[in-house]
Amino acid sequence: MLRFKFNIILALSLGVLLLSASYLFYQAAGFPFPASAEPFVEPTGSSMEHTPTSEEEITEDKTVPAITREIPLPPPPRTATVIAVGDIMVHQTQFVQAYDANKNRYDFSPSFESITPYLQSSDLAVGNLETTLAGPERGFSAFPRFNSPDEIATALRGAGFDLLCTANNHSMDSGQKGVSRTLEIIEGAGMKAFGTARSQDERDTPLLVEENGINLAFLAYTYGTNGIPLPAGREYMVNLINKDLMHYHIQQAYQAGADLIIVYMHWGWEYRSEPSPEQKELAHFLAEAGAHIIIGSHPHVIQPMEYINTEDEHGNKHRAFVAYSLGNFISNQHRIPGAIPTHEVEYGMLLRLHLKKDTPDQAAYLDNVDYKLTWVDRAGRHRIIPLPPVTEDLPRPPFIPEGKWPEIRETTIMLQERLSRFSPGEFALPHQELDKPAPDI
Repeated sequence: MLRFKFNIILALSLGVLLLSASYLFYQAAGFPFPASAEPFVEPTGSSMEHTPTSEEEITEDKTVPAITREIPLPPPPRTATVIAVGDIMVHQTQFVQAYDANKNRYDFSPSFESITPYLQSSDLAVGNLETTLAGPERGFSAFPRFNSPDEIATALRGAGFDLLCTANNHSMDSGQKGVSRTLEIIEGAGMKAFGTARSQDERDTPLLVEENGINLAFLAYTYGTNGIPLPAGREYMVNLINKDLMHYHIQQAYQAGADLIIVYMHWGWEYRSEPSPEQKELAHFLAEAGAHIIIGSHPHVIQPMEYINTEDEHGNKHRAFVAYSLGNFISNQHRIPGAIPTHEVEYGMLLRLHLKKDTPDQAAYLDNVDYKLTWVDRAGRHRIIPLPPVTEDLPRPPFIPEGKWPEIRETTIMLQERLSRFSPGEFALPHQELDKPAPDI
């Protein structure tokens, strides 16, 4: 009996050994093991009848990486900043100061040393050049007919300017040759100009500038040219304020692909702190025609800023921003009894426009506006001084002459009240510029 049981156990053991050997042979040879001969494995889980799907097998098999799908993130908004300034004038005192007899050339760069970091902190800087660059052969001159050394263009470019408006009442001061040469010198210095032209085609082709994916069109118009007629057959040389022409150019700008349209207007009454009825009416016309930003010059003093909301016959709403006058950026103007009635001509502003485009398919818009006031120090050498936001109890900044501080503080507070709908901006500058000492003035 014992022998019989021993034989059974021995047979079963041999069978298991043979079965295991066969399984190892098939695995080593790369053949699938016969289904009928696979060893039985007790299934796990709550149901004996559940058969895992292929997806479940992949998920459960830790040696096979899970298949993931990356969801693309939307592109970040596109932004750009534009700094606009008012009138850039060169009176006789300025170019006499700028002359270097040892080098027999002019150097205007000291006038812009303190303001350069602010201009260069923007993506684009633009101003109104209220003089001509007709060359030394014509003789340099100031009011009533301006002709300035070419070096003023070099200094403006070095300070950070990218664009210059050339449509103003002094555009024709040096005749049609002066108009053409002024454009050549500006372009040769590495900038672009708008508002005057050398041909009909140039006049009717809006200046488009792309900045950070936002296309900006720049247009400019003046009320006149101080009685100097435009050349017969070449009336295109200076853009005069004409509603049909302005409407046409705005439509041309849209067709050329402009996201935003910026219009410089040389208008209004000199030395008036409030816009004239004509300025107001023209601003509303430009807003209704599709302009987004309207920047004024010619009064030589700072005037208020506002938003204009319009709606067409189809119910489409449009908002435009207007700064009626940015004052003087640089000049030798000061209060002269019987001629210039206010010391406000010594002040100007850097207007900073924050532009935004949320997605490539959406329209660009003016997201925010802020500013920094400036003052021209005429003692020794004309210099543009950026002013901090001023309060009654603000101590005198070290770069302001002690004798001028009471007047500057009082005037600055008054100008801030005039611009009270908008707040002064904190202009972020490179650290090294903040640490630089103020120039001697």
